[in-house]
Amino acid sequence: MKNIINYIFIGFIQGITEFLPVSSSGHIVLFGSLFELENLLLLSVVAHIGTLFAVLFCYRGKLMELVKKPINKTNLHLLIATIPTVLIVVFFNDLIEKYFGMNFLIWGFLISAVLLAVADFKSTGKKSINKKNSLIMGVSQGLAILPGISRSGTTLCFGLLSGVEKKEALDFSFLMSIPIIFASAVYESFDIIHSQLSVNWLGIFVVMVTSFIFGILSIKIMLKLVNKNKLFYFSFYLIILSLIILLFL
Repeated sequence: MKNIINYIFIGFIQGITEFLPVSSSGHIVLFGSLFELENLLLLSVVAHIGTLFAVLFCYRGKLMELVKKPINKTNLHLLIATIPTVLIVVFFNDLIEKYFGMNFLIWGFLISAVLLAVADFKSTGKKSINKKNSLIMGVSQGLAILPGISRSGTTLCFGLLSGVEKKEALDFSFLMSIPIIFASAVYESFDIIHSQLSVNWLGIFVVMVTSFIFGILSIKIMLKLVNKNKLFYFSFYLIILSLIILLFL
């Protein structure tokens, strides 16, 4: 029973934080360390797959359009955004893992809090996604490699600073996450294969379903909060969380 609760917990954490601007990787590192969860890498990969299905489900209509007519501006902009993210991860991932970790988590959460405040109070632009701002958002997505830096919060903030309309910036941020979540799951899978971890298939199913359900919920929450300029709530949350980590951990 305890293991099932742990599986539900990991699925919930990944699902709810992947698309809310509070850094899913930071929360996985934090709670994985606190509760000393076993096979955390495997569970993280499975949870990522669940959130991948969540964004595919929520944007299934748009994605069908992009698949039916692959030669279009949106796919070009997604490619432009994905390339710098991949390059940053490839060239700097080992460096980040070596020199950044739990000690950087506080600063990562605080940086995300500042970015969210900027995103919330930035006047809504009227630009559509183009080559320039998709590149900017792609580079900013690469910053999420740092522990505690929110991928969705960072890309949204830089999209708004580039003058993109809020709803369009957020939709593009979610679409950008698809190749990155997929690539992340594939990359981490190689480590799992080499480590030859034992597999609990019931646990994998529970984690995937939980992360899928809460991933859908977090996407819908974000879409509502962005339109209502309520992102500063997450800024307060991240600041409080940073203080808790600083004082008690």
